[in-house]
Amino acid sequence: MTTDSVPHLLATPNGPFVTTTPVVLRTATEVMSEHGEPMTWSFGPPTRVDVDTALCRCGRSDEKPFCDGTHAEADWRSTDTVSSASADERTLRLAGTGVTLLDDESLCMHAGLCGTARTSVWSMLEETDDSEVRGSMIRMTLGCPSGRLTAEVDGARIEPALPAEVHVVPGGPLWLTGGVAVTVEGHDTLEAANRRTLCRCGASGSMPLCDGTHGEIDFDAGGLGR
Repeated sequence: MTTDSVPHLLATPNGPFVTTTPVVLRTATEVMSEHGEPMTWSFGPPTRVDVDTALCRCGRSDEKPFCDGTHAEADWRSTDTVSSASADERTLRLAGTGVTLLDDESLCMHAGLCGTARTSVWSMLEETDDSEVRGSMIRMTLGCPSGRLTAEVDGARIEPALPAEVHVVPGGPLWLTGGVAVTVEGHDTLEAANRRTLCRCGASGSMPLCDGTHGEIDFDAGGLGR
């Protein structure tokens, strides 16, 4: 269940995401290194949208990120699934020195902030007896937008402090932060999450979640204002 104080999106069958509370939208763009490696995020100014605002998830709207009704003309079909397994059941626990890496691969959107050309959080885990490596690995998990990766230290999960907002990733998903709730119409509200990514290219195999397919199909959609 959700309350009026929690920003909330409804995934409608074969249609858009609809806001059931006022929601703050802003563009979130990956900051790249000179080698083309994603390093962190840059955020645009906020735009507040009202209840019953429709956000495109078929990938075909000419008014993205907003819905223009094209899903009906295209006879687009959503294939929403809600996992019966809990996050704890899906998550692998990979132990390092002084830290545990929690890995829920089913959530991955392939943002790429979990590694560089030289290393990755999984390789770094093997070197966490070095506190500098351990700290770098933890910081990399904090940039994971989907919540696939989380670090745990002394039994406590390390989560970034994020505002309750919906971020529009150019060429990618809707990135929900700060506990924005999602209900798939006809199903229960999804588990609460500090970080979650939702498909807006219309081609994910894990709808309503993003699975990285936007990269494979070269999804062309900007942020707000495009």
